[in-house]
Formats: sequence, structure tokens, C-alpha cells
Amino acid sequence: MSDKWEMYFSQFDEEPAAVLVDLGIAETIPDSERPKLLWMSLQMRTPDENGFASEEEEDVLTKIEDTFIDAVELTSNAILVGRITTCGRREFYFYSKTEEGFEDTITEAMEQFEEYTFETGAEDDEEWGQYQNVLYPGAEDQQQIFNRQVIDHLTESGDVLTKPRPVDHFANFPTPANRSEFVAAVSATGNYIVIDEDFDDDPECEMPYGASLQRVSPVDWDTIEDITIELFDLAQEHGGEYEGWGSQVVTE
Repeated sequence: MSDKWEMYFSQFDEEPAAVLVDLGIAETIPDSERPKLLWMSLQMRTPDENGFASEEEEDVLTKIEDTFIDAVELTSNAILVGRITTCGRREFYFYSKTEEGFEDTITEAMEQFEEYTFETGAEDDEEWGQYQNVLYPGAEDQQQIFNRQVIDHLTESGDVLTKPRPVDHFANFPTPANRSEFVAAVSATGNYIVIDEDFDDDPECEMPYGASLQRVSPVDWDTIEDITIELFDLAQEHGGEYEGWGSQVVTE
């Protein structure tokens, strides 16, 4: 387990889901020493209307997690790689060399929380498919993570997020034609100005044609999510990639 955990929101089977995943292990998997996927699904007692943990239950859920996760990692040499919260459940995913002792360890740890119901399971997953295909964030999910990181940094610096200011946005494309089509599309919205077009002469760069845009807007979560989804989709439509955004700190 690393110390690089991130959370993002998604949908599974058309239901809202919150995914917490260890991104720090991505470069070291699949781990041939841990070919077995183990999981534990905990039924929450008072989930909120979205199927997530309610404030009143969060403290006890944290206590439950700390109790059985420590026990599993200690007795099974398993590592926790992610957690999904959806439909009133919390699902925990581990990888280990063997499933031996996993169910017994969970059952023993949960004895002090007898009001909660849970299920456990195990299967072979040598390629770490659950981690790579379910838990690991896709491109749009990674943008969501990036948005939160930037907003957190601005907040820590005293930024007034709801105050409009010039915000820079960046996108890259494989050809100048792709870039021109993207620039035309965003310009047609009337919300952006193009401040720069550049070229990366690195022969290994797959997206060498860059576009820098600027839009005056607040940087609160809802506003930035709407804007970045729009630019993310437009960049993809024209064969490119939206690379992110930046803003100076605005304190008054």
C-alpha cells in the first residue's frame, strides 16, 4: 500500500459510486506474488439518498474499516488497493498470495460490530483486472481528480473560489488540422479566447500541437467541473486531449 490515494465519483450499473483507489501502486502491478483478489462487502445501516455514507454513520464505518483492514493485512499479507461505495454498500478490494484465513479474519474482526452484515469472496486475478479495469480512474475520472487537487491548492492559499477571474485551459492535438477544428469549436461558444498555439518538436510526442485558451469564470467545484467536461469532450471529438487548467490565487 502506498500513500498516494485518491477519490473520484463515477457510476456503476447507472448508480452513483465513490471510488477510493491507491494510485501509487499502478507502476508496480500486476504483482505476481499476489495473484488472488479478495473482497469484503459491508452493508451500511443508514446510507444517504445517493447510497453513500451518512454523516451519522461515518465514524463507526471508519472504526470498522480500521479494525478489519489492519487484521487482514497482518494475517494474510494482503494489501488493500481500493474501495467502492455505492448503493448503500462499501466494497473493499485486496490482493494477496492466498485466500487462506481471509474469511475467518474478517468474521473475527466483525464480531464487535454484530449489527452489521457483510459478505466476503475471492477469485484468481493474476492480471489485476479489478484494479486496472474497475478501480483505476479513466481519463475523465483523472481530470476530476486533477480538478480537486487544483481547487484544494487554491483553497489552502486563501482563494475566493466563487470570484470570477481569467482561467487558463490547455489542450494538445496530433495535427494542426485537429487543433484548428477544436479552436473553431470552442471559439463558437463565445466563452473562450485563444491566447497561444504552440508546437512540441519532440519526435516522440504524440500530441505536439498545443492550444492555450482563456475563459473568465469562478473556480468553484461545480463551475470547473462543467467547464472541464465541456473542453474534455470537445478535445476528444477533435482527436486531442484536454490537459487541464490553472489560475492565479484570487483573495478578494
